[in-house]
Amino acid sequence: MEAAAAARQRARPRTPPAEEYDPWTAWLYKPRTISVLLVGACLLIWASGALDPEGAASHSSATSIKRGVWAMIAVFLAYCTLQAPSTILIRPHPAFWRLVHGLAVVYLVALTFLLFQNRDDARRFMKHLSPDLGVELPERSYGADCRLYVPENPKNKFINIYETLFDEFVVAHVLGWWGKAVMIRNQALLWVLSIGFELMELTFRHMLPNFNECWWDSIILDILICNWFGIWAGMHTVRYFDGKTYEWVGLSRQPSIMGEKIVEPVHSCTVGQGSMAAVHGAVAVHPSVVPLRRFHDGGAQHILP
Repeated sequence: MEAAAAARQRARPRTPPAEEYDPWTAWLYKPRTISVLLVGACLLIWASGALDPEGAASHSSATSIKRGVWAMIAVFLAYCTLQAPSTILIRPHPAFWRLVHGLAVVYLVALTFLLFQNRDDARRFMKHLSPDLGVELPERSYGADCRLYVPENPKNKFINIYETLFDEFVVAHVLGWWGKAVMIRNQALLWVLSIGFELMELTFRHMLPNFNECWWDSIILDILICNWFGIWAGMHTVRYFDGKTYEWVGLSRQPSIMGEKIVEPVHSCTVGQGSMAAVHGAVAVHPSVVPLRRFHDGGAQHILP
């Protein structure tokens, strides 16, 4: 237990002491909760139209709802910036990464909301965010003509290969897998994800025309060229900056997780709050051999069978 506590203590984000701060930016690390609360309250009162009832009454219901949603998001992001737990990232400032975390939560909640809407309602909802959104974009089917050689084309006999090579998704594949390699840092898992994504495209190509690709586009261009180059460049970037690689193993190969996350909660429901070290150190024997033991904070108490 002491080793586990020490490991958790080392894993906590490190906050530099006051003497390590730059004198010009030290004021950024002082708590300003009350000041931000007062300023934010004043801004909300002004933005809500409480100081101008006549002007607020002239707004339509859609405008009022839109402004209210944006104000709700702003309040949540302000709370995350001030009160959310800090991460291991401290540059340029921990508050910046708390804000990024808040934006990620807002994005997750918005996706959850859109999951329960049909396509038309979701597009109408997106129009509330921006008038340019909510418009169906043209989609290209890459599997309409899978011929490598097109003799009847007068300009280019290899027009299908040319259009596929100079498509924006080629760059997106390379940059995307470069970023995944920098984050995951494991060759085997990256290749499993790369092949799995192509299988997912093959499975759902009846739902999205963009997923309908030719065999040579999916296997050769995507997996063997674009994905490979992105993974290679990402892992090379990690090694260049002396970053550590990760070993992603299953739950069965992590006894610490099995013990701390599964065994301990089960024992806490069946025995009293006591020394879990006694539980982990106990030897499994038949209940008729030794008396039952009831664990307490002060020690162990024998109970007659």
